[in-house]
Amino acid sequence: MKVIDKKVGDTTYIKYRINLPKQIVEDSGLKDKEVNVKLEGKKIVIEKEK
Repeated sequence: MKVIDKKVGDTTYIKYRINLPKQIVEDSGLKDKEVNVKLEGKKIVIEKEK
């Protein structure tokens, strides 16, 4: 999802959000964790922060 974060003067700042299935997040242990996101070729990879 593309979401407007804030507007400062004439500049609009945008954030991007993704929705993940609840069961996948709970099973993976990502709930309430910080994550790192990276692009590998054509895939977006989400990893728990160490």
